[in-house]
Amino acid sequence: MPRPIDPQPSTGRWHAIGLIGFLILVVLYGTVGAHAAYVAGSSVDVRLYWILGGATVLAGAVAVVGRIIGWHNKRVLLLGWPIASLVFTILVGSVDSDATRQLPGTITITFVYIGLTCPRWRSLVLAPLGVVAFVVGTGPHPGGVPPTAVTAALMWVIVAEVPAWLIAKLTQQTELLHQIAQTDALTQLLDRSTLGHQLSLHTGESTIVLIDLDNFKQYNDTHGHAAGDELLVSFADALRWSVRQDDVVFRIGGDEFLLMLLGANHSDAEHVVARLRQRWTEVGGQVGFSAGIAAGEPDPLRAADRNMYAVKRATGAT
Repeated sequence: MPRPIDPQPSTGRWHAIGLIGFLILVVLYGTVGAHAAYVAGSSVDVRLYWILGGATVLAGAVAVVGRIIGWHNKRVLLLGWPIASLVFTILVGSVDSDATRQLPGTITITFVYIGLTCPRWRSLVLAPLGVVAFVVGTGPHPGGVPPTAVTAALMWVIVAEVPAWLIAKLTQQTELLHQIAQTDALTQLLDRSTLGHQLSLHTGESTIVLIDLDNFKQYNDTHGHAAGDELLVSFADALRWSVRQDDVVFRIGGDEFLLMLLGANHSDAEHVVARLRQRWTEVGGQVGFSAGIAAGEPDPLRAADRNMYAVKRATGAT
């Protein structure tokens, strides 16, 4: 059986990528700085070692503490790695620009990471910090900010916003497809594909109401399938009107519906059913319905089904 494929790395994995990328940046700046000093026949500024070592220890500490207290699952904190990288570049460049001058592409990679992990327009917020990192890291610049810094900033925004826009669109389409897959096409209620998950999720804290339209088959045979579909849509609208804001409504069969009343007791469920009967009468419902309520049962679905058919037998409905 093939392994399921995630649409993109998880938040925790993106944090790991950010940490690894930051540590690679530390190694690169240290290596290039040492090589530049060797070529120039000078010694490496000791402050560079302090910055490199401090950044490594701090990044490791943040990663460990974040793992312990759950920061690694917070997507909003992914922006911290690009900020740390840009600030680190500024600090290294201010001490030893030879270590950063040959690696301006690291800033571009940082903005690519922003585009892959953060919501749209975050690159505009960090573009000024990127310009400072570029100017300090490639300095000194006696004439002030070089024109290439502005060009570079525009490029950074583009390389960040293009993937951010694409990911936002893909996420929106994925959510829409997910919603469509779980929605009954006729009534726009949830279908039974998520019923099991919802039941297990709210076990012990919800009351189940199972509803079946009375004599619907006879109505369908007499008036035609189009009229039957219109009746189902009208009943779904009445259900939506009758339930409370947090309740969940399913169409689980041809003329069978299920209400999951969150935090409700038997009396609350009876009140919802009464509201539904009143609403269904007001809109001119052409058939009746039977409802079975189950609250606090070990198997609420089976209990609601049993109670519903007891009502049908008592009223002679089918």
